Amino acid sequence: MPRRITTIAGLGKDLAWTLMQQARGIPDAKSLDDYLTDRTFVVLFARPDLPERMCITAAIRQMSGHAVYMGPEEHWEEAIAKFSSAMLGSMSYYMDGVMVHGLLTPQMEKETDIDFPLLNLGGMDAHPAHALSDIMCLMRCCRDDLRTARVAWIGGPAGALMSMIAASKFFPFSMRVCLPDNTHKGPVMDFARDFKTSITFCDTPADAVAGCQFVMTGSSDRMNFDEMQRWRVTEELLAKAEPGARVMAGTNPMHCIPIDHSIVAAGRDLFLQQSENRLRVYKRMLHWLYQL
Repeated sequence: MPRRITTIAGLGKDLAWTLMQQARGIPDAKSLDDYLTDRTFVVLFARPDLPERMCITAAIRQMSGHAVYMGPEEHWEEAIAKFSSAMLGSMSYYMDGVMVHGLLTPQMEKETDIDFPLLNLGGMDAHPAHALSDIMCLMRCCRDDLRTARVAWIGGPAGALMSMIAASKFFPFSMRVCLPDNTHKGPVMDFARDFKTSITFCDTPADAVAGCQFVMTGSSDRMNFDEMQRWRVTEELLAKAEPGARVMAGTNPMHCIPIDHSIVAAGRDLFLQQSENRLRVYKRMLHWLYQL
């Protein structure tokens, strides 16, 4: 059975820890190797996401593989829905693996006859690579002791939030979450309850940020301009966190809660470190998918 990576929970504790630690051990995130020589992958995006596309393409090319990008305008999602067995068979014949972005994990996991490696590049309900790479950021800043890491999530839910919640069962950090009133909080709270971890849900961004070392910005997709201004990460809001707290992007930066430019200019963000870690994690995941 070919390997697949769709969720953090699906990886399990031991493999999630192993992949993360091995990703940390890659000497240079942009190192070149020939592990994927003569392998070609189709990269299926159900919605545009330039940062994610650049990251996975860089990982494949730096490992000497080839990527064929298919965007939403190609209507591949409709073709798979109507002609599932034929499309999956064609992918198996032409390609050595498939990467999918923007599909819900049940849509990927229900296909029991997939006979090629599958990697979930993120969707609304899971983003395993982002969670592992962001936990790498926490470990670096907390000198490898995740028990001291306190994370705030403010803004709408995203796949990274769901995977961070799932990861909190395997990695001992604490998390405080504040979701806008115009989002569906129930499914997120039920998801956290199912994992039986110490995720705290707060009523206001100030409550979530208080005493935290890391502030992750969630989605602003459902917000109007005035709402985004009320939720933006300002110097005043960040002052409620622990001194020296760092800001992280919890989803595509184009869709994140706004962050004051002065915070980024002062070097209080971890955006570049997040990008570097995601490249490391994708490379390690690709190694694992093709290990015999």
